[in-house]
Amino acid sequence: MTLPSTLFPDAELDAHDDAPLAGAPQGPFAGVALEQSIDRDLDYAIPPRLVDSIQVGQRVRVPLGRKNKPAFGYVVSIHPTTTYPKIKNLIDIEDARVLVGGPLMELSRWISRYYCTPLGMVIENIIPSAVRKKVGIGYSQIIRLAKSREEVQAILEKTTTPKRRAILARLLQLEPDGSIELTRLASEAGTKPPTVRKLARLGLITIRPEVDLPKFTADSGGAHGNQPDLKLNTDQEIAFEQLQPRMASGGFSVNLLHGVTGSGKTEIYLQCIRSVVAQGKQAIVLVPEIALTPQTVKRFTDRFKRVAVLHSGLSATERHRFWQRIAMGHADVVVGARSAIFAPIPNLGVIVVDEEHESSYKQDSAPRYHARDVAVKRAQLQNAPVILGSATPSLETFERVKHSKEPNYHYIPLPNRVMGLALPHVELVDLRTVNRMRRGVHLLSPRLEYLLKNTIDQGQQAILLLNRRGYSNFVYCPSCQHLMQCKYCDTTMTYHRSAGVHAEGASLKEGLHKGQLHCHYCLAVNALPDKCPQCGKLLSLFGLGTQRVEEEIAKKFPQLKFARVDSDSMRGSRDYEQTLGRFARKEIQMLLGTQMIAKGLDYPNVTLVGVISGDTALALPDFRAAERTFQLITQVAGRAGRGAVPGRVVLQTFMPDDPTIRSAMRQDYLGFATGELAHRKEVGLPPFSRLVRIILRDTDMDKLHKTAETLAAQLAEAIAQQGDGVSMKGPMPCAISRIAGYFRHQIVLGSPRASKLQNILSAVREKGHLAERDRIAVDVDPVSLL
Repeated sequence: MTLPSTLFPDAELDAHDDAPLAGAPQGPFAGVALEQSIDRDLDYAIPPRLVDSIQVGQRVRVPLGRKNKPAFGYVVSIHPTTTYPKIKNLIDIEDARVLVGGPLMELSRWISRYYCTPLGMVIENIIPSAVRKKVGIGYSQIIRLAKSREEVQAILEKTTTPKRRAILARLLQLEPDGSIELTRLASEAGTKPPTVRKLARLGLITIRPEVDLPKFTADSGGAHGNQPDLKLNTDQEIAFEQLQPRMASGGFSVNLLHGVTGSGKTEIYLQCIRSVVAQGKQAIVLVPEIALTPQTVKRFTDRFKRVAVLHSGLSATERHRFWQRIAMGHADVVVGARSAIFAPIPNLGVIVVDEEHESSYKQDSAPRYHARDVAVKRAQLQNAPVILGSATPSLETFERVKHSKEPNYHYIPLPNRVMGLALPHVELVDLRTVNRMRRGVHLLSPRLEYLLKNTIDQGQQAILLLNRRGYSNFVYCPSCQHLMQCKYCDTTMTYHRSAGVHAEGASLKEGLHKGQLHCHYCLAVNALPDKCPQCGKLLSLFGLGTQRVEEEIAKKFPQLKFARVDSDSMRGSRDYEQTLGRFARKEIQMLLGTQMIAKGLDYPNVTLVGVISGDTALALPDFRAAERTFQLITQVAGRAGRGAVPGRVVLQTFMPDDPTIRSAMRQDYLGFATGELAHRKEVGLPPFSRLVRIILRDTDMDKLHKTAETLAAQLAEAIAQQGDGVSMKGPMPCAISRIAGYFRHQIVLGSPRASKLQNILSAVREKGHLAERDRIAVDVDPVSLL
């Protein structure tokens, strides 16, 4: 299988460390973005031996610093002149492949500018580590004649060098347009590979790498792909008729497919993708990592023969092979989580972002990009449509698309479930009233217990949601009011009970030592003392977590077969897949878990969903708390009633009158959005403004104060030069003011226009004020202010 010339140059190159140039710099020059956090491109002279082989997008090795320490980077430009007075020679081409082609290079530059990150770091993030390290794939060097057989015969007759004559004679024995592997040719000609390579420099032969990749199999995705499309209902037909012309004609467009849970959005994705694949184009499908289940993947592999699935569970070799197949055009559909947006497909036809509201699409380390927004930008750069799907769209997306005056933004509703199925009936349980009428501590209300028993007795299945792991979210001394806090963070530690430990029949004193205290921010783990370290009295547990619910269910329903699904119990993707497989086979009657079970699951036998505490996140000091609460409740409620039996949802809360809870109970997205958007517009929050959050951290509080004040002054100066339209708040402590031993301050910039914020950041960035990336983090369009 021969790679196209756009991926590989003609010849393999020998490593050689050239000395710095003497005198005036001589071109051509390569602009190189280093993988280190150097926030500018550096020019290097291209040695004569590399001039014909070097290309933009290749990974190269260059000398860096006074000691000329070899460093890796990427060629981002090639130009005849340079403004640098002293130039060093580029050492060598590290990887002959063009790892970042034209469209992806342009996208990388946009990410670098918009998300305020050095270009080299962006490209390093785009290319999987396995690809950079060439893990799991070797390729042979394939030799072909570069001239006609007559010309080579004439050269052979004039050649006096025995080894060169032997090489040319062997090549003339090949079939017309035939080829031979380099080491084999050298062996048969009685010479060595470097001698063969010299003929490439003379223009007599070409050397191209050839990769032997296995064909797609059931394990790697897409063994069948022959399942026919399903018949669309009326709502789906209307939606597809709007999308089909945009798939057929191409061109950039943003299409928000707003469909209630169970409305058949995935079927519309599949039929849109089939349309672009029939044109010889490829599709990228993004799904949240927690929704990237075998069930989700099977929907695509049942329809398409060549599907590449990218997720965190792949080995390095699998990831590299998928990447190579995609780059060679051997995958029609790429399905993956956030980083799949950078898949090097050669002919983009459509991008689908499922559950576009998911905060997991936002990366929490540099570059802090949002995959949904990068998808829109990539589609714009490559003139392709993008479909954003959700039952609960982010308010930014909803506001921009629904009320946009731009002709290529489209709102497409799917108001009803498929097959005429009704949305599940939601019952509200006021825990304030219930708890006053019961003795002891109960996490399950009588109503939820009754419905759970009936559901299981009827052979149906249930899902219980509590978006908080552990057993108890804080440990407290009632005598001296001491809270067990993390010594590295300004937050309480969460008590995790050891596996198999239950409190039934045991006093608090007997049971507490059988677990540990975990910090969910710095991941510190401490033993829990038997007594309060301040006063020596007994400690008490407050709050709740999935382990505590698990314990109560085990006591009240001893015959129930259930599984806890959270990041503590699911150590890897294999555990998650096996648990969902058992649930699909009805070996498990109930799932209890965090948001991992709130989306991506479609099991017709699930008729009951219980939300243990619907208001857990409402009190967080984050303006998106209400939106996230509504989305989570609505999404998990949508898991119920997808079969012949109607679904029920029990929503337990201490805040039954809260507008967010009431909207979630009615599953009224438009009502919630109207109220929340009005509030945000009144106080100038997104989507009616754009935000940039700059987080500064240091182990020394005094040094942190000084650094924060200095940066604030520099930002204020840039704002004054740019004119009105940008606000600045801070520096001020973050909501969690210390994490992992680092004190944290933040500065928040706001403006109705993103361009103004970009101008401010560019002005400060050019002066190097944001260069300390281990101490200063710039988060453009933050999804959280915690």
